[in-house]
Formats: sequence, structure tokens, C-alpha cells
Amino acid sequence: MSKKKWMVGSLALAMGLVSAGGGAMAASPFTGSSAVRTVAASLPGQEGPATINNLTARSVIPLVVHAKKLYDYSHKGGNTFQPEVFQYKGTEYRYLSSDLGTKQQLMNYIKRGFTHNAAAFYVQTQFLEQNGRMAQVNADLGNQLDYGKATARMLSKTATAAVFELSVPQAGGQGDKQLFEVKLKKVNGYWRIDMSPDTLF
Repeated sequence: MSKKKWMVGSLALAMGLVSAGGGAMAASPFTGSSAVRTVAASLPGQEGPATINNLTARSVIPLVVHAKKLYDYSHKGGNTFQPEVFQYKGTEYRYLSSDLGTKQQLMNYIKRGFTHNAAAFYVQTQFLEQNGRMAQVNADLGNQLDYGKATARMLSKTATAAVFELSVPQAGGQGDKQLFEVKLKKVNGYWRIDMSPDTLF
């Protein structure tokens, strides 16, 4: 690829990010196959599940899967395999990796699948800002549900808000399915989950 073509592509990417709004970052540490299939129909710099503007019982599933990946990545502290830990009020905390290291970086990342209010609540209640860096309790939690195989039923929908009921099977197909109510809002033309990640996942 010539240098000129590369620069034009980079410019288009930057313009796409600006038009997407919400301060979205250019790349996610997670890119699932569904995102790859959908991105072809999107503008440069915009990924599929994060740019859903026609919300249906079918299209809400990729958005929830995308949001779950955002949650999983932030919940485990980012890409740090050997986290830097410290003690705070008798509890061990770990600093997040540098790509989520500041409050603004963490907020921007979560807002790729969630509303500003949902992201702000999550950051405020699940993380600690220490010496200008974001940290969290050094523990691993979470469920073993397969959101990619979930089914959805629309409970209500307006032009700017929607509620779906999700039926999510256990990973491996064993055990009972779990029912979740997912609230969404439209932000800058795209749908975002309007509830804190830790309350959904």
C-alpha cells in the first residue's frame, strides 16, 4: 500500500471516529467475528455492534455481546497479565493497564457500548482513582453465561428508549437459562445499554 493511500485511509478513519461521537477509541482489544461481518456495512472507523441504529430482537444480541466484551476486558483490569497491586484500606487493589489507565480512558472505552450515565456509575462504584490512575479490587468475578446464544424479546420501544428481555443459556448448554431485562437508549443516533455493566453481567 502506498504512503498516500495509507494517509487517506487514516484520515477517513479519524473522520469516522469524529462523526461517531462519544469519544470512541479507534480499536477494541476484542473484535469478534460478528463485528468483522458487520463492519463492512459501516463507515470507516465505526464497528458493527456499536453502530446499531435499527434496534430489533435480533440486532440487540450483537450489541449485548459487544458490551459483554467491553465489561470483561475492563473487569479483568485490561491487558495486564502481572498487575501492579497495592493495599488500600485493608483490601488489595490492582492498577488497570495503560489503555484504561485514566478515568477518561476508562469512560471512553465503556461508552462504546453503554450510555454516559451507565459508564459513569460503573466507573464510580467499581473502580478507585489512586494517584491519577484507575484501579480495582484484585479479584475475578463473573458468570458463565453464553450471551452469543441468547434470545431477546422486545418489551417496549420508543424512538429513543427500549427495553428487552434476554434469555441467556449457560456456557456449554448445561443448567437453566437466565432472564435479564436490558434497558437501552439512543445516543448520537446509535443504541447504547443504559444500565451499569456490573448489574447486567
